[in-house]
Amino acid sequence: MSQTELTILERIPMGVDACLLRLERPDWEWQPGQLIGIQGKSDLDQRDYTIASGTRDETLDVLYRLIPHGILTPYLDGKQPRDRLEVVGPYGRFTLRDPTAPLLFCATGTGIAPCRAYYRSFRSLKMTLMHGVRTPEDLYFQDQWEGIRYMPFCSRTPFRGAKGRLTDALHDLPLESGLHVYLCGGNEMIYEAEDILLSRGVSQDHIYHEPYYYRAYDA
Repeated sequence: MSQTELTILERIPMGVDACLLRLERPDWEWQPGQLIGIQGKSDLDQRDYTIASGTRDETLDVLYRLIPHGILTPYLDGKQPRDRLEVVGPYGRFTLRDPTAPLLFCATGTGIAPCRAYYRSFRSLKMTLMHGVRTPEDLYFQDQWEGIRYMPFCSRTPFRGAKGRLTDALHDLPLESGLHVYLCGGNEMIYEAEDILLSRGVSQDHIYHEPYYYRAYDA
């Protein structure tokens, strides 16, 4: 694990209240699904963010949602290109176990970030991506999923004629033998999705999860 300063190259607004922060690539490598810690004004302000870039990308990207009362995101939201950030990493275990296995990725909100890292690192994935958000504006990277099955869900506003939660669709989704499942985002989605998948015969050993926030998913 390394500690370094990285330069902000670009800030890209995403959806209603999120941002893709594009940093210069560090001189260390990472595995898709790993995290970095970004430090705020003090050592106590460090928070974890999943790297949203592929292993061969020229930049290190992180996706965050602005929390106005939060510790770090208001600080990040005030940063501009050419500013420097203190970064620690990489670390974390939400990595892709078997790129050759059939893959189901279920994400809510910014939990889509590690999926982007998987996708950009392994372009031949046999993946179904289910992404649940509040409104179509929050379907981050929706035009980037060529070659996989992409299933968006908007709980408040219909998208392409559909409205609902991704967990509702899990009851009838066709599941391949040997499926590996990755769950990322709100804790309640993770609990519910895991219960459904276990009841449908998916092995507990093939379900991996990384909660992003511990509150009721109110999308």
